[in-house]
Amino acid sequence: MSVDAHTKGRRLDGYRRHRVGDGLRVLVDPDLHRLPVEVILVAGGLFGRSLDARIDGIDGAACPIEILR
Repeated sequence: MSVDAHTKGRRLDGYRRHRVGDGLRVLVDPDLHRLPVEVILVAGGLFGRSLDARIDGIDGAACPIEILR
């Protein structure tokens, strides 16, 4: 998973678009969208400008991917 705020001039046709919160749009890679996972996005920081992501398996199942930080 990566974050890129600069999307002007990029090919984004393959991504699924999801609106989250007030004016925040998330583009999800089709490969990630096919996996049985639940992606939780949490805004934080002083003005809500930082974003953290957590991925879990659906309904308590084991998550098929691991996020390395």
